[in-house]
Amino acid sequence: MKINTVRFGELEMEEQKVINFVSGPMGFENMTKWVLIDNGLLGWLQSVEDPELAFVVANPFEFYGDYEFEINESEMKNLAVINNADVTVLSIVSVPPKVENMTINLLAPIVINYKEQKAKQVILSNNKYSVRHYVYSDLLKCSQNKKEVVNA
Repeated sequence: MKINTVRFGELEMEEQKVINFVSGPMGFENMTKWVLIDNGLLGWLQSVEDPELAFVVANPFEFYGDYEFEINESEMKNLAVINNADVTVLSIVSVPPKVENMTINLLAPIVINYKEQKAKQVILSNNKYSVRHYVYSDLLKCSQNKKEVVNA
């Protein structure tokens, strides 16, 4: 299938790569079809329905090994999760003009059941995490660690 995007032009994607949101990301609840464009530590979650709509995303576990949360049983059923190994987590990253002020939303992760291609952004009930957690220095450290592993 072909997907038109403002940032990447026309993309050819396999239909089974489309992630179907139970309810679109916050503020975009009607946008339910997305594709993930992987780009290393940071990627893009691109709307299939709106060529102009894309979010920078990252796997929060890449930066924060101690990041943890629980999802209630009804959310797991909504996503048709049978095995936790089928789940991937992404967080939306905000990249302002001054890139050093980049933040990651750890309070409302996007949970994806890759086996079923179903997703939902969930709001965590604890105050342990922030919507705007500064991530730039952690991104640099993680990037450097990956380079060291590749060069070893």
